[in-house]
Amino acid sequence: MSHIASYKSKIVLERVAEEGVPLQQDPGWHLLREALETLADELGGEVTDYIYDYFGRRRKCDLALITPLFPRGVGIEVRRTTGEVMFLYDDYGDYQGASRHLCDRIMQSFAALAVARAFQTLNYEVEMEQGRNRYGERTILVRGVQ
Repeated sequence: MSHIASYKSKIVLERVAEEGVPLQQDPGWHLLREALETLADELGGEVTDYIYDYFGRRRKCDLALITPLFPRGVGIEVRRTTGEVMFLYDDYGDYQGASRHLCDRIMQSFAALAVARAFQTLNYEVEMEQGRNRYGERTILVRGVQ
Protein backbone atom coordinates (compact mmCIF):
# COMPACT_ATOMS: atom_id res chain seq x y z
CA MET A 1 0.00 0.00 0.00
CA SER A 2 1.29 3.44 -0.89
CA HIS A 3 2.05 5.88 1.89
CA ILE A 4 4.87 8.19 2.85
CA ALA A 5 6.73 6.84 5.83
CA SER A 6 9.40 8.49 7.96
CA TYR A 7 12.63 6.82 9.00
CA LYS A 8 14.89 8.15 11.71
CA SER A 9 18.52 8.82 10.79
CA LYS A 10 21.51 9.14 13.11
CA ILE A 11 21.86 12.84 12.29
CA VAL A 12 20.80 15.29 14.99
CA LEU A 13 20.94 19.07 14.57
CA GLU A 14 21.71 19.94 18.17
CA ARG A 15 21.53 23.73 17.89
CA VAL A 16 17.95 23.49 16.63
CA ALA A 17 16.94 21.38 19.62
CA GLU A 18 19.05 22.86 22.41
CA GLU A 19 19.21 26.53 21.49
CA GLY A 20 16.04 26.82 19.46
CA VAL A 21 17.84 28.47 16.53
CA PRO A 22 16.03 28.51 13.20
CA LEU A 23 16.81 25.54 11.00
CA GLN A 24 18.69 27.59 8.41
CA GLN A 25 21.13 28.83 11.08
CA ASP A 26 22.27 25.37 12.15
CA PRO A 27 25.63 24.37 10.61
CA GLY A 28 24.37 20.80 10.18
CA TRP A 29 21.54 22.11 8.01
CA HIS A 30 24.06 23.65 5.62
CA LEU A 31 25.94 20.34 5.45
CA LEU A 32 22.70 18.48 4.68
CA ARG A 33 21.86 20.93 1.92
CA GLU A 34 25.38 20.69 0.49
CA ALA A 35 25.21 16.88 0.56
CA LEU A 36 21.93 16.93 -1.38
CA GLU A 37 23.23 19.49 -3.88
CA THR A 38 26.36 17.41 -4.48
CA LEU A 39 24.29 14.28 -5.07
CA ALA A 40 21.84 16.16 -7.31
CA ASP A 41 24.75 17.27 -9.50
CA GLU A 42 26.24 13.78 -9.53
CA LEU A 43 22.96 11.95 -10.24
CA GLY A 44 21.27 14.46 -12.53
CA GLY A 45 18.62 15.33 -9.96
CA GLU A 46 17.30 18.39 -8.20
CA VAL A 47 16.97 19.68 -4.64
CA THR A 48 13.43 20.69 -3.71
CA ASP A 49 11.20 21.09 -0.68
CA TYR A 50 8.73 18.37 -1.65
CA ILE A 51 8.48 14.69 -2.58
CA TYR A 52 5.79 12.61 -4.30
CA ASP A 53 3.90 9.54 -3.21
CA TYR A 54 3.27 6.57 -5.49
CA PHE A 55 0.16 8.26 -6.92
CA GLY A 56 1.96 11.51 -7.75
CA ARG A 57 0.62 13.57 -4.86
CA ARG A 58 3.06 16.17 -3.60
CA ARG A 59 4.13 16.32 0.05
CA LYS A 60 6.04 19.27 1.47
CA CYS A 61 9.14 18.70 3.59
CA ASP A 62 12.16 20.71 4.77
CA LEU A 63 14.46 19.52 1.99
CA ALA A 64 14.34 16.78 -0.67
CA LEU A 65 16.33 15.11 -3.40
CA ILE A 66 14.58 13.98 -6.57
CA THR A 67 16.61 11.97 -9.10
CA PRO A 68 15.94 9.97 -12.26
CA LEU A 69 16.82 6.87 -10.18
CA PHE A 70 13.95 7.64 -7.77
CA PRO A 71 11.66 10.37 -9.20
CA ARG A 72 9.35 10.32 -6.15
CA GLY A 73 12.24 11.70 -4.12
CA VAL A 74 13.66 11.29 -0.66
CA GLY A 75 12.68 14.05 1.73
CA ILE A 76 14.28 15.35 4.89
CA GLU A 77 12.33 16.63 7.83
CA VAL A 78 13.87 17.95 11.04
CA ARG A 79 11.98 17.64 14.31
CA ARG A 80 12.30 21.09 15.82
CA THR A 81 12.00 19.84 19.41
CA THR A 82 14.71 17.17 19.23
CA GLY A 83 16.78 18.12 16.16
CA GLU A 84 16.34 14.58 14.80
CA VAL A 85 16.65 14.27 11.04
CA MET A 86 14.04 12.02 9.45
CA PHE A 87 13.99 10.62 5.91
CA LEU A 88 10.62 10.60 4.16
CA TYR A 89 9.69 8.59 1.09
CA ASP A 90 7.06 6.33 -0.40
CA ASP A 91 8.79 3.10 -1.36
CA TYR A 92 5.67 1.30 -2.55
CA GLY A 93 6.68 -0.62 -5.67
CA ASP A 94 10.36 0.33 -5.20
CA TYR A 95 11.69 -3.14 -5.93
CA GLN A 96 15.21 -1.95 -6.71
CA GLY A 97 15.62 -0.30 -3.30
CA ALA A 98 16.39 3.09 -4.88
CA SER A 99 14.88 5.01 -1.96
CA ARG A 100 17.06 3.28 0.63
CA HIS A 101 20.09 3.64 -1.64
CA LEU A 102 19.54 7.42 -1.84
CA CYS A 103 19.21 7.66 1.96
CA ASP A 104 22.51 5.79 2.35
CA ARG A 105 24.23 8.10 -0.12
CA ILE A 106 22.88 11.20 1.63
CA MET A 107 24.19 9.90 4.97
CA GLN A 108 27.58 9.06 3.43
CA SER A 109 27.92 12.48 1.78
CA PHE A 110 26.83 14.25 4.97
CA ALA A 111 29.39 12.33 7.05
CA ALA A 112 32.21 13.05 4.57
CA LEU A 113 31.38 16.76 4.53
CA ALA A 114 31.21 16.87 8.35
CA VAL A 115 34.67 15.26 8.62
CA ALA A 116 36.04 17.66 6.01
CA ARG A 117 34.66 20.66 7.97
CA ALA A 118 36.19 19.33 11.19
CA PHE A 119 39.59 19.04 9.48
CA GLN A 120 39.26 22.59 8.13
CA THR A 121 38.45 23.87 11.63
CA LEU A 122 41.74 22.31 12.79
CA ASN A 123 43.58 24.10 9.94
CA TYR A 124 44.15 21.00 7.83
CA GLU A 125 44.10 21.11 4.07
CA VAL A 126 41.32 18.74 3.01
CA GLU A 127 41.43 16.26 0.15
CA MET A 128 38.35 14.24 -0.81
CA GLU A 129 38.48 11.27 -3.15
CA GLN A 130 35.58 9.15 -4.38
CA GLY A 131 35.97 5.57 -5.47
CA ARG A 132 34.56 2.06 -5.20
CA ASN A 133 35.49 -0.72 -2.82
CA ARG A 134 36.03 -4.31 -3.92
CA TYR A 135 32.28 -4.96 -3.73
CA GLY A 136 31.52 -2.07 -6.10
CA GLU A 137 30.09 0.13 -3.35
CA ARG A 138 30.75 3.86 -3.44
CA THR A 139 33.41 5.12 -1.03
CA ILE A 140 34.56 8.60 -0.02
CA LEU A 141 38.03 9.07 1.37
CA VAL A 142 38.63 12.28 3.35
CA ARG A 143 42.24 13.23 4.10
CA GLY A 144 43.47 16.01 6.32
CA VAL A 145 46.94 17.23 5.36
CA GLN A 146 48.98 19.72 7.35
